[in-house]
Amino acid sequence: MDIDTAVLVLNSLDEAERLLAEVRLHPGACGAAKEFMDRNRELLDQARHFIDAAHELA
Repeated sequence: MDIDTAVLVLNSLDEAERLLAEVRLHPGACGAAKEFMDRNRELLDQARHFIDAAHELA
């Protein structure tokens, strides 16, 4: 992965995290909606971890 691609990926992760932080579920939201949001946050964390690990190897 070149530096331009890495920067693009990191910027996309930042934007996705910002958007997830803005999402508010109403108090009576069903469990599936909360699980969906939690899973998306987990995937973002995992992607960030993989990018950081790749950066350390470079």
